[in-house]
Amino acid sequence: MSYFSNFPSGMLKIGNEYKYVTDIFRRVYTKAPSVNYSEIEMVTVPDGYTIEQASDLYYGEATYHWVIAIINNYVDIREEWPKSNADLLEYCKLKYGGLEEIYQVHHYEADGLIVQSSYVGTRTEVTNMQYEEKLNDAKREIKILRPEYLTYFVNKFQTLISR
Repeated sequence: MSYFSNFPSGMLKIGNEYKYVTDIFRRVYTKAPSVNYSEIEMVTVPDGYTIEQASDLYYGEATYHWVIAIINNYVDIREEWPKSNADLLEYCKLKYGGLEEIYQVHHYEADGLIVQSSYVGTRTEVTNMQYEEKLNDAKREIKILRPEYLTYFVNKFQTLISR
């Protein structure tokens, strides 16, 4: 089931023509799945999986990717979904200016806290690549609506979006 297939549509006059359009600006806000933790499961997205592949893995169909996006409050999937290791390397080279630059010091840490380079105690260097890997790995932990609640969620969404 496509995400936008749930949205209402109608005729709209554009210039001298009438066109059939989908109301993509329709929004539904519900707190039910985000509050009821028994319906949610935390999972780790395998390296290289797209949101469609994750949907197929957990729901048996790639078309429910929009459910994952809603449950996780994603707005920009390109930024909020974890990059594959290969894509992360390319992203870092582009962001930091090259292969050498990704291994330069991004910041220093002491006891898990970011400290100044002038910090006197024992500190650890964190490279640009290590910093980006940590951010990307945090994105791998996502919420999945348990499959037994999928039909209810989809039906509820369809009811709310069509109003």
